[in-house]
Amino acid sequence: MTAESEGNDGIRDRVQSKGEKAAADLAQALIGSPAFGQAVSAAVAARDRAADAQRAAMGAMGVSSQDEAERLERRVRVLSDRLEETEDRLDAALDQIRELRSELNDIGRKKRR
Repeated sequence: MTAESEGNDGIRDRVQSKGEKAAADLAQALIGSPAFGQAVSAAVAARDRAADAQRAAMGAMGVSSQDEAERLERRVRVLSDRLEETEDRLDAALDQIRELRSELNDIGRKKRR
């Protein structure tokens, strides 16, 4: 490395270090600030009220909310899994019936001889 690139790396490292320290100091100040805590609480409460209002409005229009759509999607997935399991069992039962028919046909042929 050249002396110039080493100097640039040193400057970059110092600036990065100072930036990280400033960000950490700011974060610590925000965390310790009662006003920041109240603002976060108010924002969360507002978000919850907005979500409730959205659900109520969508319900009044007959449109499903995202929660209802997700619940329906889960139910459809469960139903699909059950249907697939039923199909597998039905296939196995049909295979057994075919085997039994084949065995009965073999027994009938042997008796006719």
